[in-house]
Amino acid sequence: MPGLRRGNYLWGSPHSTSCPGKMWWLLLWGVLQACPTQGSVLLAQQLPQQLTSPRYPEPYLKGQESTTVIEAPKGYAVRLVFQEFDLEPSQDCEQDSVTITASGMDPQRFCGQHGSPLGNPPGQREFVSSGSSLQLTFCAPASSENKTTLLHKGFLALYQAVSINHSQPISQVSRGSETTHTPGDNLFKTQNHCQEPYYQTVPSGMFTCTAQDPWKETQDREEVPHCVPVCGRPVIPIAQNQEVQGSSKAKLGNFPWQAFTIIYGRGGGALLGDRWILTAAHTIYPKDSISLRKNRSVNVFLGHTKTEELIKLGNHPVRRVVVHPDYHQNDSHNFDGDIALLELQHSVPLGPRLLPVCLPDSETLYRSGLMGYVSGFGVEKGWLTTELKYSKLPVAPREACKAWLQEKQRSEVFSDNMFCAGNKTWQQSVCQGDSGGIYVVWDDRAHHWVATGIVSWGIGCGKGYGFYTKVLNYVDWIKRVMDGKD
Repeated sequence: MPGLRRGNYLWGSPHSTSCPGKMWWLLLWGVLQACPTQGSVLLAQQLPQQLTSPRYPEPYLKGQESTTVIEAPKGYAVRLVFQEFDLEPSQDCEQDSVTITASGMDPQRFCGQHGSPLGNPPGQREFVSSGSSLQLTFCAPASSENKTTLLHKGFLALYQAVSINHSQPISQVSRGSETTHTPGDNLFKTQNHCQEPYYQTVPSGMFTCTAQDPWKETQDREEVPHCVPVCGRPVIPIAQNQEVQGSSKAKLGNFPWQAFTIIYGRGGGALLGDRWILTAAHTIYPKDSISLRKNRSVNVFLGHTKTEELIKLGNHPVRRVVVHPDYHQNDSHNFDGDIALLELQHSVPLGPRLLPVCLPDSETLYRSGLMGYVSGFGVEKGWLTTELKYSKLPVAPREACKAWLQEKQRSEVFSDNMFCAGNKTWQQSVCQGDSGGIYVVWDDRAHHWVATGIVSWGIGCGKGYGFYTKVLNYVDWIKRVMDGKD
């Protein structure tokens, strides 16, 4: 009987125990089922690793139990979050279940599916052990109904080691700071607690607060410890070695910054920080007279790769829309200044499915031949897609794009605030509905993904180049707007 899986490897101890050998555990939970049990021990590292149910993503088999103990190095705790969760629901999770335990804490048992009211799914909760180990038990008792249809695929979890000073007892982690009282005086100490790897502490270190003084660091410099989002580092990054032309289906977590917008039609965008969306101005003010007469309703959806699931997660209300002043809606042949920012009413909680992208800081990220990725929910083969797709495209030589436009006898302006990507002989993978999405490249120097372009305009969806707003030229404007100075 296979044990829980980490990555592409099976993890199991050399021996297994039967259910009677764990009768104390079964009595505790009232689960008097016979199921083969297998145990394993994993060592958590600071980089997130995957843990899955047997056979995942294929449906799991009935009649098995697997227990995994995740241990962190000395001085570290274990953090675990479920990215996918699909277990058969039952009353009080008495049948198929995942149970999480840690020393000094009551066991917590889960079943059901993410987003479903049935059972007790864990949702986006993050679990942090109070000590250096955490135990996960997956049990799928044999069915008395002798079912042969496999309907539920199990779970995918991410685990990692986190500093013991940044942990708290197993619970849902907040983005705030932990404060402890020292008996005998009026001094409080806080070690700023940020959800790594999604947030980082700025400034880092230990701060003190007394009844007489504000927050101070050891040098008496007044500071308020806070957490800031970490950009451009997906927990499940894209496999960069794939060379397939055309579009591919994105996995959850590949492009966690991806926004799905519905304004005058569908479009795209990208999360900056935890409450801003970077997009194209023409998705808000289209360059056609028909759309000019429509009332604008700005809808933003985040956190998934399927449009159906995005709608279920709900719209993120927009507080403010800021379009670059160089964008001119009435000039149909000039997309200069095709960039806009949407400020959300509320900050969004970051996690493995929702992370911001970084902004560019160098012209080297636009060198000819550099490979990048563009993603979106646009038209594919004449149909609107229901799942996030992405394509791998090279930055194209500027002169080649100019020559191609002349060859096509096009009058569109190709300004220095734009660049082009793709290949003259390749099928254009960007189409209607992808507007506002971003083109990202990997920054080898900073080790993160950078939004160098915004899908702006093109000539149909056939072979040829696509044209993108050059984000680098607008970074100062973006920062001024986000800082409230513009």
